Amino acid sequence: MPADRTGRGRATDADLAVVGGGIVGAAIAFGALTDRPGGRVVILDQGVRDTATRWSLGVLAPWAATPGQRALLERGAARRHDPAVLRLIRPHLRQVPVLVVAAADTLEGLARSTVGAAMEPASPALVETARDACGEPALRPGDGLATVRGGMAVMDTPAATASLKDAVAGTGGSVLSDARVVRVEAHPAGGQRLTLTDGTVITANSTALATGPWPGPEVTPGHASAGPDVVHGPGADGRGRQAWRTKRMAALHVDRDLPPHAPMVCFPDDDLFLLPAGAGAGLPGGAWASFRSDRWDLAPDDGGAAFDDHTLDEGLRVLRRRLPGLGASARAGRLGIDGYTPDRTPLIDRPAPGVVRATAASGGGARFCWGMADQALEILSR
Repeated sequence: MPADRTGRGRATDADLAVVGGGIVGAAIAFGALTDRPGGRVVILDQGVRDTATRWSLGVLAPWAATPGQRALLERGAARRHDPAVLRLIRPHLRQVPVLVVAAADTLEGLARSTVGAAMEPASPALVETARDACGEPALRPGDGLATVRGGMAVMDTPAATASLKDAVAGTGGSVLSDARVVRVEAHPAGGQRLTLTDGTVITANSTALATGPWPGPEVTPGHASAGPDVVHGPGADGRGRQAWRTKRMAALHVDRDLPPHAPMVCFPDDDLFLLPAGAGAGLPGGAWASFRSDRWDLAPDDGGAAFDDHTLDEGLRVLRRRLPGLGASARAGRLGIDGYTPDRTPLIDRPAPGVVRATAASGGGARFCWGMADQALEILSR
């Protein structure tokens, strides 16, 4: 298909159709072209504004809480460090020093779960820099102070996604905007028919669904109107069971000038981290205080909504508990929505022949996207 960043392509054949234009879909499409240069790849982007990719803070944490997360980080490492990928995303990466404040057993668990990096005790200089930036952290009995050797990478996720999609379009692929797929029909003999909201039909040899928290298209095998391969809803698995739910991602904005080289400060026991905005990151200065919001089952387009009092109180409560010196500087910040599985391991499955689904990144699309892409492409190659 011809490269098209703005219009609706009318050619209908593709080797791979990727439904979804966020960071996971872009990684799948770029990975497919890396594996098979010259392949006919089309990204079908429904063009919504408030996506999990847009509101991602892009922290590429090296910690794997489950075996599934570890497998994704390990298998994604080669793709993430591929020279072709690095050329595209390096301008959108920055390295940030990290101070981790947690109970001793939590720090031991993090050390065991670290992939591609190493934990070590925090130096006095790092602790002092964090105090200068954030004030004295509130420590609990038994808390320890550690760091990730060499710091942690932070990615401008929207910018990196745009670079990957531009590269797909610039190497013979297509990126179709405002293209919402409502149905994918898998043919018994192979291939799929993808129907868009305007009635356009695109045929593909393989299809990858990477719709994030948004309802994916109905997927059916071509020889039956319903059956075990039908995906019944946005959070359902191939048998119609609830596999994931939407949940709010939230971060307060801390309106305070931070000193140069201020570290990210993580409190994993509290599901809280403070991330300095960083020059050139497209952020409004100061820092973001990311916290766990327990607002579930929200509409996927609720990202970008205004903070309500409940969410603001959630964030201020945990921030004041751990970094009391920043409470007075914290304001309503940013909200996003993502799909979350019960253990926060992204979902990669095969809802129909020739169709793979890579979704529910559980707020970790930036760090899991390459592993998700690798696993999705492996499934499609079988």
